[in-house]
Amino acid sequence: MHGGDNMLYALIDCAPTKGFNRISAEEILGEVKVIIPKFKEKNTRKIAKKVIKKISNYNVQNVVLGEKLENNAEFCKTLEENKKYIITGRNISKVVTFKIIDEICRYTSFPKEKMNVVLLMNEYSLENIELIELIASEVKQLNVVSRNYSKYEKAANRLFMQFGYVVKLFDSEKKNEFKRINIVVNLDFKEEAFENINFNKNSIIISLNEKISKIKNGFSGIIVNDIDIIGKEKSTINCRGIALCEAQIYRPLRNLKDNGRIFNLEKYIINGYIGKRGKITVEEFEKIGKNFT
Repeated sequence: MHGGDNMLYALIDCAPTKGFNRISAEEILGEVKVIIPKFKEKNTRKIAKKVIKKISNYNVQNVVLGEKLENNAEFCKTLEENKKYIITGRNISKVVTFKIIDEICRYTSFPKEKMNVVLLMNEYSLENIELIELIASEVKQLNVVSRNYSKYEKAANRLFMQFGYVVKLFDSEKKNEFKRINIVVNLDFKEEAFENINFNKNSIIISLNEKISKIKNGFSGIIVNDIDIIGKEKSTINCRGIALCEAQIYRPLRNLKDNGRIFNLEKYIINGYIGKRGKITVEEFEKIGKNFT
């Protein structure tokens, strides 16, 4: 994500009716709301170029897309080629990870200090090191699976020597087995990468940035593919709540704790968890919690 604390972002969506025949853009309270007419697939690039021209008048780099546009690969590619950053919620998902783990502990009646957690992340970054430290400080054991696992060795050793936090590192290029895991947090693995990992069949997998439909070896746990975030006001476009939340409050210059503090100050709340069959009930979490050890 680009820009400073007062940056504009664009909300872009298709018009709900066919009668709409022009691209409109209007700035309201820090948002540039863009509505485009419905278009045929062959016109995707042409429409995307027109949208880019419109939002460039407002000096906008960050965009949140409506559901249909977010799933249009050609539209997204054209925006990215023209240096527009599509906000998906990937960054704010790190911020809310702690809240999710807290709620899972509450729903499952399983103490956080007994939790065994796996973190799946190939990217190596200072923010991910911060995430490792924050999670490791509160759970029994944190396991990090990454193609860059060796780069995290220094941080893992420091956390153990300084605080006694247990962080185990695993190579994502090899087959890994986690039979006593409670929670899996997937930050940037694609679904096919899950083929290399055997999880506890009764674990809870949180994968907000990549929809996971199935896990091999008789998995009967819970897969969280999205969260329902409620903010100050309802969006006028049909976009993911987590993406809109990121556009409104996340700033890369703040650390995860500070972004989390802003999340609370702005009174955002997680209003539920969404799995393969829709909203996941508290009873489903409670049932899984009975199998946690």
